[in-house]
Amino acid sequence: MSESALIRSERDRVLTLTFNRPGKLNAFNEAITHELIDALGYAEHEKAVRAIVLRGAGRGFSAGQDLEAFMRLRNGATPVSVAEHLRKGYNLIALAIRRIEKPVIASLNGIAAGVGLSVALACDLRIAGDDAQLTLGFSKIGLIPDGGGSFMLPLLAGFGRALELAWTSDKIDANEALRLGLVNRVVPAAALADETQAYAERLAQVSPVAVGMTKRAFNRSTLAHFAQWLDEEAELQEEAAAGPDLMEGVQAFMEKRKPAFAAR
Repeated sequence: MSESALIRSERDRVLTLTFNRPGKLNAFNEAITHELIDALGYAEHEKAVRAIVLRGAGRGFSAGQDLEAFMRLRNGATPVSVAEHLRKGYNLIALAIRRIEKPVIASLNGIAAGVGLSVALACDLRIAGDDAQLTLGFSKIGLIPDGGGSFMLPLLAGFGRALELAWTSDKIDANEALRLGLVNRVVPAAALADETQAYAERLAQVSPVAVGMTKRAFNRSTLAHFAQWLDEEAELQEEAAAGPDLMEGVQAFMEKRKPAFAAR
């Protein structure tokens, strides 16, 4: 029997959800996506759960979308559109994270890239190990940040810096991410799991009413149009994916070379 792509564990009212594809740097495939959606649904309604932690097994949080898995979906007997892929997967994850009136903390070890970074940015808080590296990477395959990344990145980092990170796909370290406001704290990598658990337990002791209604208030004041934007983001991504740059970008990634994008 194959091992679960997502491991659930509970301790002291904290539910930890661990992406479990370490050999692929926890790149998202259908299994992780759907198991995460199910687990977030459980967390939302389980009263014994007061805080949720997302983390990655092995050397990274998540390298983003598993491109080989996605291309199989896109080129299969019943092709899946990019917009449909987002609406049935990452958009549901982002909406669930924002809807759950409990703290959701991303514990960032190693690489957080692409939609893996978008998922982290949708969380309420981010605690990074000092080995963490963040990058969007979408521009390298001719796409825009998705999974809510095009909304959350400008909100957290500011418009100009967000554009720079999205256009260049530069990789930044944990301390730079802290300076930009993309993470809340940086801790030694060896202590990341314990530090994140301790902080989640601290939040689990705060009044659930205060925690939940504060998150609801912040969502309404700052993210009131988030769901609408996710749908528009999916349409923009569908348009971007319809051009030749996606195929060239993916091919270049597979061949470990620089892409040669054509002028539009």
